[in-house]
Amino acid sequence: MDRERLLENLRWLAQGNPQYAGTDEEGQQNVVVAHLMADDFLLSYIDDREITELFNSIRRGDSS
Repeated sequence: MDRERLLENLRWLAQGNPQYAGTDEEGQQNVVVAHLMADDFLLSYIDDREITELFNSIRRGDSS
């Protein structure tokens, strides 16, 4: 993923676009799902396996 694609995807989420982000109510973005999508976008941009594994470990609540 390049920087321009990342910005496009994050802007799409920031605008509250509910498409593919799950909805609690019709037309309302599910904030939890949007946060997870933003995390995934950022991890795709970083594209570093070790960072991704550590981040996912934190997200799951695993302890060292």
